[in-house]
Amino acid sequence: MRSTPLTLFTLASGRSGTSFLADFFARNITHCYSTHEPYFTFGNPTLFGKPVDWNTRHNDRALLPVLERKCRFIASRKQPFYFESNHAFLKAFNRHAAALLNNPGFIRLVRHPLLVAKSEYVRERIIRQLHVPFADYAGDSGERFFRWALTGQEEVFRHYPVLSRFQFYVLQWLEIEHRAMQLIRDNHWQDRVFFIDVGVDLKREAVLKDMVDFFGLPHKPIFNLDLYRNPTPFIGPIILTEQDKQEFQAIARDLPERYKMLLQSQPYRECSWFAEVNPLMKNGN
Repeated sequence: MRSTPLTLFTLASGRSGTSFLADFFARNITHCYSTHEPYFTFGNPTLFGKPVDWNTRHNDRALLPVLERKCRFIASRKQPFYFESNHAFLKAFNRHAAALLNNPGFIRLVRHPLLVAKSEYVRERIIRQLHVPFADYAGDSGERFFRWALTGQEEVFRHYPVLSRFQFYVLQWLEIEHRAMQLIRDNHWQDRVFFIDVGVDLKREAVLKDMVDFFGLPHKPIFNLDLYRNPTPFIGPIILTEQDKQEFQAIARDLPERYKMLLQSQPYRECSWFAEVNPLMKNGN
């Protein structure tokens, strides 16, 4: 048993396999409290909604009590491992993770950026068509924001006076990846991160075994891989159109240099989608 529990979070955008990974942990990892997005767990904040706005505005007076409540919940589980597969982590917790988390570990789930953006855009459109309650919330400024996304007030969005919702989600993916890289680099946590290229590796048993071994996770002798996929309802597979690619190229022209450099760096250069996205970046410049 560990004296200090290992606390694992995903570093991921939405629509990047967090549901699949949560189900893998729930069915296969033992002596571990595992959760996805804890909407119905008393005392464990989901971090969606207002905490995202507070993090963007650096309103730590409001944000820190919520993050501290989550940390108290983690400590109260009294398990040697805690795992939360939640794409709100980098939206709300990134600035305070180093100060508040003891013995953290991270699983980076990186999926094709344009597929993520298209999937998030389609998911939001369906949520609005179905009139899902509480999909929006009022931020500190009084503006209404979509509960599961960044606010659009983050710095990367300020370079663009007009954006389609698809372009918004492309920029959100870039901001999330920038935060992941910054979190790892600033805290020298490279040896605490297991990277998964979602499109080719997330559902491979050998990769999941490597992940389990990397963190020393106790597990059942045979993996159950009949796991939950989280498809967008009412539609088939996400398909990128020429318009999607043109919209990406349009924002690539004015992308701040650090985001351009991000996409040209490791680990992205080794991702399965790099050869498709990189020419679009160059054509956009």
